[in-house]
Amino acid sequence: MHQKSAAAALPSAKPREQVKALALASLGSTLEYFEFIIYVFLAPQISHHFSSPDMPQWLALLQTFGIFAAGYLIRPVGGILMAQVGDRAGRKRVFTLTLALMAGPTLAIGLLPGYAAIGIWAPILLLLCRLLQGVSLGGELPGAISFVSEQVSGRKVAFALGIMAAATSCGTVLGSAVVSGLTRTLGADAMMEYGWRIPFLMGGVFGALSVYLRRFTHETPVFEAMRARLMLAERPPFTELVSKHRTNLICAMFLAACTTVVAGATQQFPITYFVTLKKMPMADVSTALTLLIAFTPVGNVIGGAAVSWRLISLRNGYIVALLLTAACMGWMYSQNSAENLWRPAVFLGLSCGAAMALSLALLARAFPAQVRYTGLATCYNIPIAIFGGTVLIVMTFIARYSLDYPAFYPALFVLFAITAAFILWPRRNAISPFDRDDPDANPAAPSNALQSPAFDI
Repeated sequence: MHQKSAAAALPSAKPREQVKALALASLGSTLEYFEFIIYVFLAPQISHHFSSPDMPQWLALLQTFGIFAAGYLIRPVGGILMAQVGDRAGRKRVFTLTLALMAGPTLAIGLLPGYAAIGIWAPILLLLCRLLQGVSLGGELPGAISFVSEQVSGRKVAFALGIMAAATSCGTVLGSAVVSGLTRTLGADAMMEYGWRIPFLMGGVFGALSVYLRRFTHETPVFEAMRARLMLAERPPFTELVSKHRTNLICAMFLAACTTVVAGATQQFPITYFVTLKKMPMADVSTALTLLIAFTPVGNVIGGAAVSWRLISLRNGYIVALLLTAACMGWMYSQNSAENLWRPAVFLGLSCGAAMALSLALLARAFPAQVRYTGLATCYNIPIAIFGGTVLIVMTFIARYSLDYPAFYPALFVLFAITAAFILWPRRNAISPFDRDDPDANPAAPSNALQSPAFDI
């Protein structure tokens, strides 16, 4: 059979469908980070209810955080398996399943009986819930990136992903606000007895509502066109990924690792660094970090808008944002007084927010559409499993030798990410293999999908 013109332009999704897809993807991202932060904030209450009363408090907390970490360790396996289904059966189907697997266990945690009622089964069931959440988390953000980028396509991808990145930041803010608000309203005793369940019940209910709403979205035009033209990967997507796109996969892993380490260095480690090591007042440090977190979603949107409005190219915008992030981290970590800590915190929130949003846009273009979901799940989840749980340990170890050194650790990953961005840029793909007018695609090289005889029909 002779080859059809696969480059024929596709009708883009209607604006209403694009907005709906972005809103529902953003809601899922918000819930993902909401669930993440409430578990951390409520660790003392969870350890109290799900640990043996004979267990020392430090060991109970260690068990609680070990269960939390188990969800992260299973993310690569769950994410890659679910992503392969997404590349073969469709983005929408798996996109809905991931949120259901997150909402159900979150609701269940809020309803689980404690150790006093069912004994050892309490921590076992909690672990099972976390493992199911880990599987879903491994597929949620990669699925959201694939779904949103293929719905909006072309010029608007960076801006749309910037909004979605802002939603993840808002999830952190929302989770901390709910826990602190309930603690002030109910009091410490009530929170220990039953109040800790409320945030999980809220997350589960809103998650179930989001699952219902996702049923009304449509499959992406890009995937529908590939399926109609028999252009889906003939081999398992993971096999296709590692055999044909290894360089892009490695570069994308460095981008994702940088985002993970910078997030830990800017939003998690500063409390330990400034309060415990530099002996600054907790109230002042918390205020500075609140400003940093609050300005991060602003940076997400600004970074995406600057690229979508063609004020700067995607690669150059990402590199500039990373350089500013490294400079602002050095500025913040060099502060010896809490009085001026808020200034670098604000600028750091803006710069790392922009870098995060543009990293998502680069990652979406790292892989052709046939293996995009699998590529994103692989490059995103493996670095998180390796570096997400170790960044605090490494930076604390470095600080033992000098308080001037910790900022060099995330700066090293910034250097790696910039190098990876230069290598990846000439190898980037269009969001749609049918779109020759994508402003951020490589005009000198057609999509990999169109070059391979395996996709001819």
